[in-house]
Amino acid sequence: MNVLTFVLWAFAATLGYAAPTPEDTAVDADDVVGYAPKFKWRNTISASDPPKRRRNNGRGTSVGEECGMSPMSASSVSSAPAIMDPQQTNSLRRWSYEVASSPALVPDLFSDLPAREKRLLHYWNENLSSLISVTPRRSSPGPFQLHLTSMLYHSGALRSTVLSMAANHLALTSSDRSFRIDAYRHQEDALHLLQNLIQAPTEQLSMEPALATVLMMQVSARLLGDESAEPQVANHLAGAKAMIAKRGGLAAWRTSSTAQFLLDLFAYHDILSSVSRGSRPLVDHSEGFTAIEGAVDMQGIAEVLRLVARISDMQGTAKTTVHNNSNDMPGFARLQTQGLLIKTALEALDFSEQKYGVEGATDSMDIRLTAEAYRHAAFIYLYRVWLGFGAPNPTTLHHVQQCIACIQRVNISSPLVSSHIWPLWTAGCEAIDQEQRQFVRERFRDMYRTRMFASLKRIVRDIEEVWSYKDTENLVSGLDGMAKVDCIQVILRRCGREVDLA
Repeated sequence: MNVLTFVLWAFAATLGYAAPTPEDTAVDADDVVGYAPKFKWRNTISASDPPKRRRNNGRGTSVGEECGMSPMSASSVSSAPAIMDPQQTNSLRRWSYEVASSPALVPDLFSDLPAREKRLLHYWNENLSSLISVTPRRSSPGPFQLHLTSMLYHSGALRSTVLSMAANHLALTSSDRSFRIDAYRHQEDALHLLQNLIQAPTEQLSMEPALATVLMMQVSARLLGDESAEPQVANHLAGAKAMIAKRGGLAAWRTSSTAQFLLDLFAYHDILSSVSRGSRPLVDHSEGFTAIEGAVDMQGIAEVLRLVARISDMQGTAKTTVHNNSNDMPGFARLQTQGLLIKTALEALDFSEQKYGVEGATDSMDIRLTAEAYRHAAFIYLYRVWLGFGAPNPTTLHHVQQCIACIQRVNISSPLVSSHIWPLWTAGCEAIDQEQRQFVRERFRDMYRTRMFASLKRIVRDIEEVWSYKDTENLVSGLDGMAKVDCIQVILRRCGREVDLA
């Protein structure tokens, strides 16, 4: 069995295919995926309890009904903002439904598509592509529109993935259960078409659309998936890693602004997923990852995330030394050196108003506050991994207070709020003050009301689970026991899944 055969077999398995084992597959070295025709598709990332394709599951409860959503009336698409205040939740729902029901304003490139698919593409273009972005909306098109729209025409796999995401989001914002059927059907199509992409001979394979498809499946699973889909999320990142390696690594990919955007997206999810997995990132992002979604003014946040990746790299050593009281003195010394270097680097970061020049500029202020929130969250994460403590240690509580204070100053309507999941989780889980805990609850609920991503409801339940565990540990073992509770491990061990941090 050659290495190429094994890598592609493993990648295909991560995407939800029941593939034959490498031993059962005879592949010539020049044939990229000669075994692929034997693949059998199985669903691993669908919405909860999807109906069969040939009949409508009328007995089930729609997502809208489960969330207590009401039917929507018409609303003005042109006047509706991309993100709304909590008081305007009903307007968001009405607008979302109207966008999907109105005549599609999509490029002529898609004139041959069925009307319903045009409407879903219009919804993606006008609404969802902005909601999933974490960068300021200073221009049109946004980063997802700019880099993915042309690929939607050429790549059926990517287009089907986007259609599935649009239908899935509309299923959450409306009581129209037919969108769930659309989401399931387009997801199935996306997996089949992606299979065809990776079956193509290497010289004919355009890797950017394939990587974009896998990364959008990652985004969809994170934001729109349910608990049953969660174990598959890391597999999308593993698939992306295999595709990047197949082309020669990160450096070989940096041939265009679109490729760089995809690598930035991969780095963002890989690093934050490493936190939720409690392990190192799949790829070394120390070079090349300089901004979020290619936005130059988001470089400060990327700089913090590179340090977060270094903290995650310490996880293995920390688990065998500090947390297990090991006698591995060289490992312990190495851990201390790494911890001190990262602490010094975090202290040296300057996100001051003087540096950012934010006077009178709301977007710049939001970026600065977000970067500072990330920095304080990174301190909390560092002390947990490096020294094995959290709240109620005074050092941790200081960074909790500072992190939450930064997030409080960013209006819920800011697109930067979509990037606050990790810092708000990190500080929120360690919060012991009841007012701080209440703010964390309300902020996540407001984020859900203004964005309607299923993961935001789930993360509130996860935080409540952590608070309950920490408070119980405080009663049983005192403050020292409470300080030792690792919030990420609480969810991994008690719920058997990762936390949605991206």
